[in-house]
Amino acid sequence: MIFRYPISTRYSRGWRVVLFALLAGLLAGCSTPPLQTARENFHVGRFQQANQNLAAIPEDDKDAVLYLMERGMIRQALGQYDASSADWRKAAEKNDLLETYSVSQGAVSLIANDRVLSFRGAPFERTLLYAFLAKNYLAQKNWDYAAICARNIIRRLDNNDGFPDIPYGRYMAGFCMEMINDEGNAAIQYKTVSKLLPDIVVDEDTGLLYPRNLKDSRSPQTDKGWRNELICFVLIGRIPTGENPSVFPTGEAPYAELYCTNLYLGRSVPLANMADLISATTKRTAMIQMAKDATRVAVKIGISQAIKQQNEALGFLTELLLFSMEQPDTRRWETLPLWLEVARLPCPPNPTEIKVVFKDAGHHTLGTTVITTPIVRRGNLYITFCRDAGN
Repeated sequence: MIFRYPISTRYSRGWRVVLFALLAGLLAGCSTPPLQTARENFHVGRFQQANQNLAAIPEDDKDAVLYLMERGMIRQALGQYDASSADWRKAAEKNDLLETYSVSQGAVSLIANDRVLSFRGAPFERTLLYAFLAKNYLAQKNWDYAAICARNIIRRLDNNDGFPDIPYGRYMAGFCMEMINDEGNAAIQYKTVSKLLPDIVVDEDTGLLYPRNLKDSRSPQTDKGWRNELICFVLIGRIPTGENPSVFPTGEAPYAELYCTNLYLGRSVPLANMADLISATTKRTAMIQMAKDATRVAVKIGISQAIKQQNEALGFLTELLLFSMEQPDTRRWETLPLWLEVARLPCPPNPTEIKVVFKDAGHHTLGTTVITTPIVRRGNLYITFCRDAGN
């Protein structure tokens, strides 16, 4: 004897599928006011308020990794290096756990969209997490932990599966290896930067870097007797937001001029542009995403057709609801900068403050900041970092 469900039960099951998918899609598409507010506060320099906006991060939230990435950046700007490092380490740990594909989330994403999946970040975001974490350790003179970050950067970039390499990450890795006197591995990373950026020269033995064909608009006021170097990791601009990387800002890089005791030391060198990384990543994932989208469309059509066989109107409504949830996953680590640059320059001994003047490609001043901390010493090297005042 064949048992058949009552027609009403079959309709009920169809509605449950539709309602569940609709709810998942709506939840995935909702904006998160605390996150957006935190970003807005960060980009206008209200770091304390931004930190408060993200004070509580739910453990089981599908966007927990994104929240931790954002809050780690905010706390680094506040100089809360331990708290920032804790956020980024936790984000990395969660990301490692998410390497194992979630079957339940994957099934729901085929009915709704990719926004129901837990955020892991693009490969460049997962790599830069370690580059920024290394800065925290450098600020605390924790050279060994910075070197651990360097190894993570190298491992990811050496196994990037066709995704773009990141010269800034390579330089950071080389510098951190230099700090533990691993000159061989440091030289490999510095040499790789030169290969990736033909217009930039990086001395593989010293880490000194400069553009090949660019003459500084002014001559540095350095002394040949100086035996010290200043290394400043410079962040400029605001990462592009939105869906289409082709509309992101392009053009010549801005830069930072560095001064110590009113003496001009030199300028920063651009090593990475986030818009380029996003665009290259989008191209790399396009074919994968196209196949995934086609599968999702087929699943939605299949569900709609199955319900149409029982009730034409209900099936049509199901189809409308399912396809209304189609939307791209544009989640991104938005407190990242647009430009990642490095300045490595001769400097006088025992600098207590560094003046940084940010300029656009036309040499117009964008803003000024004064660094008093962190300025940490390792032998004859002084290490610091900054972000443009106006973001």
